[in-house]
Amino acid sequence: MKFQDSLFLLVVFFWMSCSPISERKQPPPTLEQLAATDLKLDGEQLANAYCGSCHIKPDPSVLDKKTWNESVLPDMRKRLGLYLEEDFGATLPEDAGVPKGIYSKVQLIDREDWRKIQEYYNENAPSAPLPQESKEIPKLGIPGFDLIQPNYDFVYPNLTTMLRVHPGTGQLWLGNRFRTLVILDPKNNFQRIDSISTAIAPVEILWESDSEFELLTMGLMDPSNDSIGSITKFTRKGKSWAGALLLDSLMRPVHFLKEDLNNDGQPEYVVSQFGNHFGKLSKHSNKKEEQILSSFPGARRTISADIDRDGDLDLIAQFTQSRESIRAYFNEGNGEFQEKILLDFQPAFGSSDFRLEDMNQDGFEDIILVNGDNADQSQILKNFHGVRIFLNDGENNFEENWFYPMHGASGLELADFDGDGDLDIFAIAFFPDPKQKPRQDLIYFRNDNNGMYRPFVLAEELDAHWLTITKGDIDLDGDQDVIVGSFEFNDLYKKPVKNWKPFIILKNDNK
Repeated sequence: MKFQDSLFLLVVFFWMSCSPISERKQPPPTLEQLAATDLKLDGEQLANAYCGSCHIKPDPSVLDKKTWNESVLPDMRKRLGLYLEEDFGATLPEDAGVPKGIYSKVQLIDREDWRKIQEYYNENAPSAPLPQESKEIPKLGIPGFDLIQPNYDFVYPNLTTMLRVHPGTGQLWLGNRFRTLVILDPKNNFQRIDSISTAIAPVEILWESDSEFELLTMGLMDPSNDSIGSITKFTRKGKSWAGALLLDSLMRPVHFLKEDLNNDGQPEYVVSQFGNHFGKLSKHSNKKEEQILSSFPGARRTISADIDRDGDLDLIAQFTQSRESIRAYFNEGNGEFQEKILLDFQPAFGSSDFRLEDMNQDGFEDIILVNGDNADQSQILKNFHGVRIFLNDGENNFEENWFYPMHGASGLELADFDGDGDLDIFAIAFFPDPKQKPRQDLIYFRNDNNGMYRPFVLAEELDAHWLTITKGDIDLDGDQDVIVGSFEFNDLYKKPVKNWKPFIILKNDNK
Protein backbone atom coordinates (compact mmCIF):
# COMPACT_ATOMS: atom_id res chain seq x y z
CA MET A 1 0.00 0.00 0.00
CA LYS A 2 1.25 3.48 -0.84
CA PHE A 3 2.41 5.73 2.00
CA GLN A 4 -0.27 8.31 1.14
CA ASP A 5 -2.99 5.67 1.35
CA SER A 6 -1.70 4.43 4.71
CA LEU A 7 -1.54 7.97 6.04
CA PHE A 8 -5.10 8.64 4.87
CA LEU A 9 -6.38 5.48 6.55
CA LEU A 10 -4.49 6.31 9.72
CA VAL A 11 -6.23 9.69 9.93
CA VAL A 12 -9.61 8.10 9.19
CA PHE A 13 -9.14 5.38 11.84
CA PHE A 14 -8.41 7.82 14.63
CA TRP A 15 -11.24 10.09 13.51
CA MET A 16 -13.59 7.11 13.58
CA SER A 17 -12.54 6.27 17.13
CA CYS A 18 -14.19 9.44 18.43
CA SER A 19 -16.80 10.42 15.81
CA PRO A 20 -20.25 8.87 15.59
CA ILE A 21 -21.25 7.59 12.15
CA SER A 22 -24.02 10.19 11.84
CA GLU A 23 -21.40 12.97 11.88
CA ARG A 24 -18.99 11.48 9.36
CA LYS A 25 -18.52 13.16 6.00
CA GLN A 26 -15.89 10.74 4.70
CA PRO A 27 -17.03 7.17 3.97
CA PRO A 28 -15.37 4.58 6.23
CA PRO A 29 -12.61 2.45 4.77
CA THR A 30 -13.62 -0.89 3.28
CA LEU A 31 -12.82 -4.22 4.87
CA GLU A 32 -10.34 -4.86 2.09
CA GLN A 33 -8.55 -1.58 2.88
CA LEU A 34 -8.48 -2.49 6.55
CA ALA A 35 -7.06 -5.93 5.83
CA ALA A 36 -4.27 -4.43 3.69
CA THR A 37 -3.20 -1.92 6.34
CA ASP A 38 -0.80 -2.63 9.20
CA LEU A 39 -1.65 -0.01 11.84
CA LYS A 40 -1.09 -0.27 15.59
CA LEU A 41 -4.58 0.30 16.99
CA ASP A 42 -6.15 -0.72 20.26
CA GLY A 43 -9.27 -2.88 20.54
CA GLU A 44 -11.74 -0.01 20.63
CA GLN A 45 -10.20 1.68 17.59
CA LEU A 46 -10.20 -1.62 15.69
CA ALA A 47 -13.85 -2.20 16.62
CA ASN A 48 -14.71 1.31 15.43
CA ALA A 49 -12.96 0.64 12.13
CA TYR A 50 -14.17 -2.88 11.40
CA CYS A 51 -17.72 -2.56 12.74
CA GLY A 52 -18.08 0.96 11.36
CA SER A 53 -17.25 -0.23 7.85
CA CYS A 54 -20.67 -1.93 7.68
CA HIS A 55 -22.94 -0.37 10.35
CA ILE A 56 -22.94 1.57 13.59
CA LYS A 57 -20.55 -0.03 16.05
CA PRO A 58 -22.49 -1.57 18.95
CA ASP A 59 -21.31 -0.55 22.39
CA PRO A 60 -20.13 -3.47 24.55
CA SER A 61 -22.89 -2.71 27.07
CA VAL A 62 -25.70 -3.74 24.70
CA LEU A 63 -25.00 -7.45 25.34
CA ASP A 64 -23.54 -9.47 28.19
CA LYS A 65 -20.14 -11.18 28.08
CA LYS A 66 -21.54 -14.64 27.43
CA THR A 67 -23.61 -13.54 24.44
CA TRP A 68 -20.70 -11.63 22.94
CA ASN A 69 -18.25 -14.49 23.40
CA GLU A 70 -20.42 -17.47 22.54
CA SER A 71 -22.60 -16.11 19.74
CA VAL A 72 -22.11 -12.65 18.26
CA LEU A 73 -18.32 -12.30 18.16
CA PRO A 74 -17.68 -15.77 16.67
CA ASP A 75 -20.16 -15.01 13.91
CA MET A 76 -18.52 -11.63 13.22
CA ARG A 77 -15.13 -13.32 13.06
CA LYS A 78 -16.32 -15.87 10.50
CA ARG A 79 -17.89 -13.14 8.40
CA LEU A 80 -14.42 -11.58 8.27
CA GLY A 81 -13.04 -14.87 6.98
CA LEU A 82 -11.08 -15.74 10.12
CA TYR A 83 -11.48 -19.35 11.20
CA LEU A 84 -9.76 -20.80 14.27
CA GLU A 85 -9.02 -24.25 15.59
CA GLU A 86 -12.21 -24.14 17.66
CA ASP A 87 -14.22 -24.03 14.42
CA PHE A 88 -12.95 -27.39 13.18
CA GLY A 89 -15.77 -29.91 12.97
CA ALA A 90 -18.45 -27.22 13.03
CA THR A 91 -20.84 -26.76 10.11
CA LEU A 92 -19.66 -24.07 7.72
CA PRO A 93 -22.14 -21.25 7.04
CA GLU A 94 -22.53 -22.13 3.36
CA ASP A 95 -23.22 -25.75 4.29
CA ALA A 96 -26.01 -24.44 6.53
CA GLY A 97 -27.65 -22.67 3.58
CA VAL A 98 -26.06 -19.22 3.87
CA PRO A 99 -25.56 -17.74 0.38
CA LYS A 100 -22.06 -17.18 -0.95
CA GLY A 101 -20.61 -13.77 -0.26
CA ILE A 102 -22.02 -13.29 3.24
CA TYR A 103 -19.01 -14.92 4.89
CA SER A 104 -15.74 -13.85 3.32
CA LYS A 105 -13.57 -16.48 1.66
CA VAL A 106 -10.61 -14.14 2.17
CA GLN A 107 -9.26 -13.44 5.65
CA LEU A 108 -9.94 -9.74 6.32
CA ILE A 109 -8.47 -9.46 9.82
CA ASP A 110 -5.41 -11.02 11.43
CA ARG A 111 -5.55 -12.99 14.66
CA GLU A 112 -3.88 -10.35 16.81
CA ASP A 113 -6.26 -7.59 15.75
CA TRP A 114 -9.20 -9.92 16.32
CA ARG A 115 -7.87 -10.78 19.77
CA LYS A 116 -7.82 -7.06 20.62
CA ILE A 117 -11.43 -6.58 19.49
CA GLN A 118 -12.58 -9.61 21.46
CA GLU A 119 -10.71 -8.41 24.53
CA TYR A 120 -12.25 -4.93 24.22
CA TYR A 121 -15.79 -6.34 24.23
CA ASN A 122 -15.04 -8.87 26.96
CA GLU A 123 -13.52 -6.26 29.28
CA ASN A 124 -16.31 -3.70 28.81
CA ALA A 125 -19.44 -5.83 28.51
CA PRO A 126 -21.57 -6.44 31.63
CA SER A 127 -21.60 -9.88 33.24
CA ALA A 128 -25.38 -10.06 32.86
CA PRO A 129 -27.86 -8.19 30.65
CA LEU A 130 -28.51 -4.70 31.99
CA PRO A 131 -31.89 -4.16 33.68
CA GLN A 132 -34.57 -1.83 32.39
CA GLU A 133 -34.39 1.74 33.59
CA SER A 134 -36.96 2.96 36.09
CA LYS A 135 -40.40 3.37 34.52
CA GLU A 136 -44.05 3.81 35.41
CA ILE A 137 -45.50 0.36 36.10
CA PRO A 138 -48.62 -0.31 33.99
CA LYS A 139 -51.96 -0.32 35.73
CA LEU A 140 -54.23 -3.34 35.43
CA GLY A 141 -57.25 -2.82 33.20
CA ILE A 142 -57.38 -0.88 29.90
CA PRO A 143 -59.77 2.05 30.39
CA GLY A 144 -62.41 2.61 27.74
CA PHE A 145 -62.09 -0.83 26.13
CA ASP A 146 -64.01 -4.08 26.54
CA LEU A 147 -62.15 -7.34 25.95
CA ILE A 148 -63.80 -9.79 23.54
CA GLN A 149 -62.39 -13.21 22.68
CA PRO A 150 -64.66 -15.16 20.32
CA ASN A 151 -65.26 -18.77 21.30
CA TYR A 152 -64.74 -21.14 18.38
CA ASP A 153 -65.74 -24.75 18.97
CA PHE A 154 -63.14 -26.40 16.73
CA VAL A 155 -59.43 -27.11 16.98
CA TYR A 156 -57.19 -25.23 14.56
CA PRO A 157 -53.64 -23.77 14.67
CA ASN A 158 -53.29 -20.26 16.11
CA LEU A 159 -50.96 -18.93 13.43
CA THR A 160 -52.35 -15.50 12.57
CA THR A 161 -50.17 -13.57 10.12
CA MET A 162 -52.51 -10.70 9.21
CA LEU A 163 -55.51 -8.88 10.65
CA ARG A 164 -57.32 -6.06 8.84
CA VAL A 165 -60.71 -4.42 9.30
CA HIS A 166 -62.66 -3.66 6.13
CA PRO A 167 -63.35 0.09 6.33
CA GLY A 168 -66.83 -0.15 4.79
CA THR A 169 -68.29 -3.24 6.42
CA GLY A 170 -66.30 -3.66 9.64
CA GLN A 171 -65.62 -7.26 8.67
CA LEU A 172 -62.41 -8.76 10.01
CA TRP A 173 -60.09 -10.29 7.41
CA LEU A 174 -57.63 -12.76 8.92
CA GLY A 175 -54.59 -14.30 7.25
CA ASN A 176 -53.32 -17.63 8.52
CA ARG A 177 -49.93 -19.19 7.87
CA PHE A 178 -51.64 -22.28 6.45
CA ARG A 179 -52.61 -20.75 3.08
CA THR A 180 -55.93 -19.21 4.13
CA LEU A 181 -57.59 -15.81 4.19
CA VAL A 182 -60.75 -15.87 6.33
CA ILE A 183 -63.51 -13.23 6.40
CA LEU A 184 -65.27 -12.96 9.77
CA ASP A 185 -68.58 -11.28 10.64
CA PRO A 186 -68.48 -8.92 13.66
CA LYS A 187 -72.30 -8.87 13.73
CA ASN A 188 -72.40 -12.64 14.33
CA ASN A 189 -69.70 -13.19 16.97
CA PHE A 190 -67.01 -13.20 14.27
CA GLN A 191 -68.22 -16.35 12.62
CA ARG A 192 -66.81 -17.21 9.20
CA ILE A 193 -68.45 -15.60 6.18
CA ASP A 194 -65.98 -16.80 3.58
CA SER A 195 -62.49 -18.24 3.17
CA ILE A 196 -60.03 -17.93 0.31
CA SER A 197 -57.05 -20.16 -0.43
CA THR A 198 -53.81 -18.21 -0.78
CA ALA A 199 -50.08 -18.69 -0.95
CA ILE A 200 -48.43 -19.10 2.46
CA ALA A 201 -48.69 -16.25 4.99
CA PRO A 202 -50.89 -13.37 3.79
CA VAL A 203 -49.41 -10.22 5.32
CA GLU A 204 -51.02 -7.16 3.71
CA ILE A 205 -54.23 -6.30 1.86
CA LEU A 206 -55.59 -3.38 -0.14
CA TRP A 207 -59.28 -3.22 -1.01
CA GLU A 208 -60.19 -1.77 -4.40
CA SER A 209 -63.94 -2.30 -3.81
CA ASP A 210 -66.23 -4.74 -2.02
CA SER A 211 -65.60 -7.21 -4.85
CA GLU A 212 -61.89 -6.60 -5.49
CA PHE A 213 -58.77 -6.62 -3.35
CA GLU A 214 -55.01 -7.00 -3.71
CA LEU A 215 -53.19 -9.35 -1.35
CA LEU A 216 -49.51 -9.61 -0.50
CA THR A 217 -48.32 -13.09 0.43
CA MET A 218 -44.92 -13.60 1.99
CA GLY A 219 -43.92 -16.92 0.52
CA LEU A 220 -41.73 -18.63 3.11
CA MET A 221 -42.36 -17.07 6.49
CA ASP A 222 -39.21 -18.52 8.07
CA PRO A 223 -35.88 -16.72 7.42
CA SER A 224 -35.17 -17.24 3.74
CA ASN A 225 -33.67 -15.65 0.63
CA ASP A 226 -36.18 -17.35 -1.65
CA SER A 227 -38.18 -15.20 -4.07
CA ILE A 228 -41.65 -16.73 -4.02
CA GLY A 229 -43.66 -13.85 -2.54
CA SER A 230 -46.37 -12.24 -4.66
CA ILE A 231 -49.12 -9.65 -4.98
CA THR A 232 -52.36 -11.09 -6.34
CA LYS A 233 -55.56 -9.30 -7.34
CA PHE A 234 -58.71 -11.16 -6.28
CA THR A 235 -62.08 -10.50 -7.93
CA ARG A 236 -65.37 -11.96 -6.81
CA LYS A 237 -66.93 -14.24 -9.42
CA GLY A 238 -70.34 -15.26 -8.15
CA LYS A 239 -69.74 -17.02 -4.82
CA SER A 240 -66.01 -17.55 -5.36
CA TRP A 241 -62.90 -15.46 -5.84
CA ALA A 242 -60.62 -15.51 -8.89
CA GLY A 243 -56.97 -14.52 -8.49
CA ALA A 244 -54.77 -12.74 -11.04
CA LEU A 245 -51.05 -12.41 -10.37
CA LEU A 246 -49.80 -8.80 -10.38
CA LEU A 247 -46.23 -9.18 -9.11
CA ASP A 248 -44.27 -12.31 -8.37
CA SER A 249 -40.72 -13.44 -7.52
CA LEU A 250 -40.70 -11.14 -4.49
CA MET A 251 -38.03 -11.84 -1.86
CA ARG A 252 -39.96 -12.62 1.35
CA PRO A 253 -42.09 -9.43 1.16
CA VAL A 254 -43.78 -8.16 4.34
CA HIS A 255 -45.44 -4.89 3.30
CA PHE A 256 -46.54 -2.94 0.25
CA LEU A 257 -48.18 0.36 -0.57
CA LYS A 258 -49.73 1.64 -3.78
CA GLU A 259 -49.31 5.31 -4.69
CA ASP A 260 -49.04 7.58 -7.73
CA LEU A 261 -45.51 8.80 -7.02
CA ASN A 262 -44.78 10.53 -10.34
CA ASN A 263 -48.19 12.19 -10.79
CA ASP A 264 -48.94 10.46 -14.09
CA GLY A 265 -52.29 9.09 -12.98
CA GLN A 266 -50.93 5.55 -12.67
CA PRO A 267 -50.10 4.15 -9.23
CA GLU A 268 -46.88 2.31 -8.50
CA TYR A 269 -46.19 -0.41 -5.96
CA VAL A 270 -43.55 -0.02 -3.26
CA VAL A 271 -42.65 -3.40 -1.79
CA SER A 272 -40.66 -4.08 1.37
CA GLN A 273 -38.81 -7.28 0.45
CA PHE A 274 -37.44 -8.27 3.82
CA GLY A 275 -35.52 -11.31 2.62
CA ASN A 276 -32.88 -12.55 5.03
CA HIS A 277 -29.23 -12.21 4.04
CA PHE A 278 -30.41 -10.49 0.86
CA GLY A 279 -33.41 -8.23 0.39
CA LYS A 280 -34.47 -4.90 -1.07
CA LEU A 281 -36.91 -2.03 -1.14
CA SER A 282 -38.35 -1.81 -4.63
CA LYS A 283 -40.75 0.31 -6.67
CA HIS A 284 -42.74 -1.32 -9.48
CA SER A 285 -44.58 0.48 -12.27
CA ASN A 286 -47.86 -0.66 -13.78
CA LYS A 287 -45.73 -2.30 -16.49
CA LYS A 288 -43.97 -4.38 -13.82
CA GLU A 289 -40.73 -2.48 -14.28
CA GLU A 290 -38.67 -2.60 -11.09
CA GLN A 291 -36.65 0.23 -9.58
CA ILE A 292 -34.51 -0.78 -6.60
CA LEU A 293 -34.48 2.00 -4.01
CA SER A 294 -32.27 0.03 -1.61
CA SER A 295 -30.54 -3.33 -1.80
CA PHE A 296 -30.40 -3.76 1.99
CA PRO A 297 -32.25 -6.70 3.55
CA GLY A 298 -34.75 -6.18 6.34
CA ALA A 299 -37.12 -3.67 4.70
CA ARG A 300 -40.09 -3.77 7.07
CA ARG A 301 -42.55 -0.98 6.22
CA THR A 302 -42.79 2.06 3.95
CA ILE A 303 -45.00 5.10 4.53
CA SER A 304 -45.74 7.77 1.93
CA ALA A 305 -45.94 11.44 2.93
CA ASP A 306 -44.86 14.80 1.58
CA ILE A 307 -42.38 15.43 4.37
CA ASP A 308 -40.31 17.96 2.43
CA ARG A 309 -43.46 19.97 1.56
CA ASP A 310 -42.71 20.21 -2.17
CA GLY A 311 -46.04 18.91 -3.43
CA ASP A 312 -45.23 15.26 -4.18
CA LEU A 313 -45.11 12.10 -2.12
CA ASP A 314 -41.88 10.97 -0.49
CA LEU A 315 -41.18 7.55 1.00
CA ILE A 316 -40.09 6.82 4.57
CA ALA A 317 -38.84 3.27 5.02
CA GLN A 318 -37.76 1.13 7.95
CA PHE A 319 -34.91 -1.38 7.70
CA THR A 320 -34.59 -3.91 10.49
CA GLN A 321 -31.56 -6.06 9.71
CA SER A 322 -27.88 -5.20 10.34
CA ARG A 323 -28.19 -1.70 8.83
CA GLU A 324 -31.09 -0.84 11.09
CA SER A 325 -32.42 2.58 10.17
CA ILE A 326 -35.27 4.84 9.15
CA ARG A 327 -34.55 6.31 5.71
CA ALA A 328 -36.32 8.95 3.66
CA TYR A 329 -36.51 8.73 -0.12
CA PHE A 330 -37.24 12.27 -1.22
CA ASN A 331 -39.17 12.40 -4.49
CA GLU A 332 -37.13 14.38 -7.01
CA GLY A 333 -39.59 13.83 -9.86
CA ASN A 334 -39.10 11.81 -13.05
CA GLY A 335 -38.87 8.64 -10.98
CA GLU A 336 -35.77 9.75 -9.10
CA PHE A 337 -35.40 9.61 -5.31
CA GLN A 338 -32.78 11.08 -3.00
CA GLU A 339 -32.00 8.93 0.05
CA LYS A 340 -31.37 10.39 3.50
CA ILE A 341 -30.82 8.48 6.73
CA LEU A 342 -33.21 9.93 9.31
CA LEU A 343 -32.33 7.56 12.16
CA ASP A 344 -29.53 5.01 12.38
CA PHE A 345 -29.21 2.22 14.96
CA GLN A 346 -26.70 -0.39 16.07
CA PRO A 347 -27.34 -3.90 14.67
CA ALA A 348 -28.65 -5.43 17.92
CA PHE A 349 -31.27 -2.67 18.27
CA GLY A 350 -34.10 -4.91 17.07
CA SER A 351 -36.29 -2.51 15.08
CA SER A 352 -39.73 -4.02 14.49
CA ASP A 353 -42.31 -1.46 13.35
CA PHE A 354 -42.91 2.28 13.03
CA ARG A 355 -45.48 4.96 12.23
CA LEU A 356 -45.29 8.56 11.01
CA GLU A 357 -47.67 10.91 12.88
CA ASP A 358 -47.69 14.42 14.34
CA MET A 359 -47.48 13.59 18.03
CA ASN A 360 -46.97 17.09 19.45
CA GLN A 361 -49.37 18.85 17.05
CA ASP A 362 -46.77 21.23 15.65
CA GLY A 363 -47.60 20.46 12.02
CA PHE A 364 -44.66 18.12 11.36
CA GLU A 365 -44.71 14.33 11.19
CA ASP A 366 -42.82 12.55 13.97
CA ILE A 367 -41.51 8.98 14.05
CA ILE A 368 -42.97 6.46 16.50
CA LEU A 369 -40.98 3.24 16.67
CA VAL A 370 -40.89 -0.06 18.52
CA ASN A 371 -37.73 -2.12 18.80
CA GLY A 372 -37.74 -5.59 20.31
CA ASP A 373 -36.86 -8.19 17.68
CA ASN A 374 -35.14 -10.93 19.64
CA ALA A 375 -35.02 -13.90 17.29
CA ASP A 376 -31.43 -13.75 16.07
CA GLN A 377 -28.07 -14.39 17.73
CA SER A 378 -28.60 -12.51 20.99
CA GLN A 379 -31.78 -13.90 22.49
CA ILE A 380 -31.51 -12.18 25.85
CA LEU A 381 -33.61 -9.53 27.55
CA LYS A 382 -32.41 -6.11 26.41
CA ASN A 383 -32.91 -2.95 28.42
CA PHE A 384 -33.02 -0.80 25.27
CA HIS A 385 -36.06 -2.56 23.80
CA GLY A 386 -39.24 -0.52 23.92
CA VAL A 387 -41.44 2.21 22.45
CA ARG A 388 -39.92 5.49 21.27
CA ILE A 389 -41.04 8.85 19.90
CA PHE A 390 -38.65 10.90 17.77
CA LEU A 391 -39.83 14.48 17.27
CA ASN A 392 -39.33 16.33 13.99
CA ASP A 393 -37.67 19.75 14.33
CA GLY A 394 -39.42 20.96 11.16
CA GLU A 395 -36.38 20.26 8.97
CA ASN A 396 -36.77 16.47 9.04
CA ASN A 397 -34.17 16.07 11.76
CA PHE A 398 -35.44 13.68 14.42
CA GLU A 399 -34.51 13.49 18.09
CA GLU A 400 -35.75 11.01 20.67
CA ASN A 401 -38.26 12.68 22.98
CA TRP A 402 -39.84 9.73 24.82
CA PHE A 403 -38.88 6.14 25.59
CA TYR A 404 -40.74 3.46 27.49
CA PRO A 405 -38.81 0.22 28.14
CA MET A 406 -40.74 -2.81 26.86
CA HIS A 407 -39.03 -6.16 26.40
CA GLY A 408 -39.55 -7.58 22.91
CA ALA A 409 -41.71 -4.72 21.55
CA SER A 410 -42.77 -5.78 18.06
CA GLY A 411 -45.83 -3.89 16.77
CA LEU A 412 -47.93 -0.78 17.35
CA GLU A 413 -51.02 1.16 16.37
CA LEU A 414 -51.82 4.84 16.91
CA ALA A 415 -55.12 6.73 17.02
CA ASP A 416 -57.05 9.13 19.20
CA PHE A 417 -58.60 6.14 20.93
CA ASP A 418 -60.12 8.07 23.84
CA GLY A 419 -61.45 10.96 21.74
CA ASP A 420 -59.68 13.75 23.61
CA GLY A 421 -57.89 15.24 20.59
CA ASP A 422 -54.41 13.69 20.86
CA LEU A 423 -52.84 10.41 19.73
CA ASP A 424 -52.62 7.36 21.97
CA ILE A 425 -50.49 4.25 21.41
CA PHE A 426 -51.05 0.50 21.59
CA ALA A 427 -47.92 -1.69 21.54
CA ILE A 428 -47.45 -5.45 21.55
CA ALA A 429 -44.41 -7.60 22.36
CA PHE A 430 -43.72 -10.95 20.74
CA PHE A 431 -40.66 -11.47 22.96
CA PRO A 432 -41.75 -10.22 26.41
CA ASP A 433 -40.19 -11.07 29.73
CA PRO A 434 -42.45 -13.93 30.95
CA LYS A 435 -41.44 -13.27 34.55
CA GLN A 436 -42.41 -9.60 34.51
CA LYS A 437 -45.45 -8.65 36.57
CA PRO A 438 -47.85 -7.41 35.50
CA ARG A 439 -47.64 -9.09 32.11
CA GLN A 440 -46.39 -6.53 29.58
CA ASP A 441 -46.95 -8.02 26.13
CA LEU A 442 -49.84 -5.65 25.31
CA ILE A 443 -49.71 -2.09 26.63
CA TYR A 444 -52.04 0.84 26.03
CA PHE A 445 -50.34 4.23 26.38
CA ARG A 446 -53.02 6.85 26.96
CA ASN A 447 -51.84 10.32 26.03
CA ASP A 448 -52.76 12.56 28.97
CA ASN A 449 -51.93 16.26 29.11
CA ASN A 450 -50.09 16.53 25.80
CA GLY A 451 -47.28 14.02 25.89
CA MET A 452 -47.75 12.23 29.22
CA TYR A 453 -48.27 8.59 28.24
CA ARG A 454 -49.88 6.48 30.96
CA PRO A 455 -49.42 2.69 30.57
CA PHE A 456 -52.25 0.18 31.06
CA VAL A 457 -52.34 -3.59 30.53
CA LEU A 458 -55.05 -6.22 30.42
CA ALA A 459 -56.48 -7.24 33.76
CA GLU A 460 -57.02 -10.73 32.33
CA GLU A 461 -54.18 -13.26 32.06
CA LEU A 462 -54.30 -14.60 28.51
CA ASP A 463 -52.05 -17.43 27.36
CA ALA A 464 -51.07 -16.13 23.93
CA HIS A 465 -48.17 -14.76 21.91
CA TRP A 466 -49.12 -11.59 20.07
CA LEU A 467 -47.64 -11.21 16.58
CA THR A 468 -50.07 -8.86 14.80
CA ILE A 469 -52.06 -5.79 15.75
CA THR A 470 -54.44 -3.60 13.80
CA LYS A 471 -57.08 -0.95 14.35
CA GLY A 472 -60.46 -0.40 12.72
CA ASP A 473 -64.10 0.30 13.37
CA ILE A 474 -65.53 -3.21 13.66
CA ASP A 475 -68.93 -2.06 14.95
CA LEU A 476 -69.16 1.04 12.70
CA ASP A 477 -69.86 3.32 15.65
CA GLY A 478 -67.28 5.94 14.66
CA ASP A 479 -64.34 5.05 16.90
CA GLN A 480 -61.29 2.85 16.52
CA ASP A 481 -61.26 -0.66 17.97
CA VAL A 482 -58.09 -2.73 18.34
CA ILE A 483 -57.60 -6.33 17.25
CA VAL A 484 -54.55 -8.37 18.31
CA GLY A 485 -53.56 -11.66 16.68
CA SER A 486 -51.95 -14.71 18.24
CA PHE A 487 -49.15 -16.79 16.74
CA GLU A 488 -48.23 -19.94 18.66
CA PHE A 489 -44.96 -21.53 17.55
CA ASN A 490 -45.94 -24.86 19.11
CA ASP A 491 -48.77 -25.14 16.59
CA LEU A 492 -46.15 -25.31 13.84
CA TYR A 493 -44.46 -28.39 15.15
CA LYS A 494 -47.20 -30.47 16.71
CA LYS A 495 -50.88 -31.10 16.21
CA PRO A 496 -52.94 -28.45 18.04
CA VAL A 497 -55.20 -29.70 20.82
CA LYS A 498 -56.97 -26.49 21.88
CA ASN A 499 -59.87 -24.67 20.29
CA TRP A 500 -59.02 -21.90 17.84
CA LYS A 501 -58.28 -18.59 19.56
CA PRO A 502 -56.61 -16.55 16.82
CA PHE A 503 -57.25 -13.02 18.15
CA ILE A 504 -58.79 -10.79 20.75
CA ILE A 505 -60.78 -7.59 20.25
CA LEU A 506 -60.50 -4.52 22.41
CA LYS A 507 -63.81 -2.87 21.66
CA ASN A 508 -63.62 0.86 22.09
CA ASP A 509 -66.25 2.04 24.54
CA ASN A 510 -64.96 5.56 25.07
CA LYS A 511 -67.85 8.01 25.06
